[in-house]
Amino acid sequence: MNPVTVFIFRVLLVLGGIVLLYIIGKPMAESIQYRFTGTSVQGIVAGFRGSGSSKTIFEENTSRKNAKRRSRRPVYRYPVAEGSLDSLTGYASSTVLVPWFNFEMHEKVTIVFDPQKPEKSHLFSLGVLFTDLLLILLCLFMIRLGFVRRQ
Repeated sequence: MNPVTVFIFRVLLVLGGIVLLYIIGKPMAESIQYRFTGTSVQGIVAGFRGSGSSKTIFEENTSRKNAKRRSRRPVYRYPVAEGSLDSLTGYASSTVLVPWFNFEMHEKVTIVFDPQKPEKSHLFSLGVLFTDLLLILLCLFMIRLGFVRRQ
């Protein structure tokens, strides 16, 4: 293979890994930070969003695509403060890859957010953290592939 093509592919692999690491890692880091320094409240799953940029809210937590079931992102409703009657709605930034960690409709969930900006919330659960951790490891593997030469 042409050395220039290999170099371009490696650069794109590293850049793609870094961009994906930022996209996936930032919400994960914020959710962990808000868990320890922010506000934590109990919310409820109000529905599920479809894949991509879909704004449609469904009642089922999975969809069918090519005879396979795909997980949907949970939409949750949470109070601004513990015991408050005012509530906001948010959605998880990633789907849950492991079916055992998937959410059900009207399930109680832990929501974490910055007290100064309660509209910027994150769903704090083992399933979402596990999925984000797997994706971060994939991004680090992409970056490693871009730097390491095959012998």
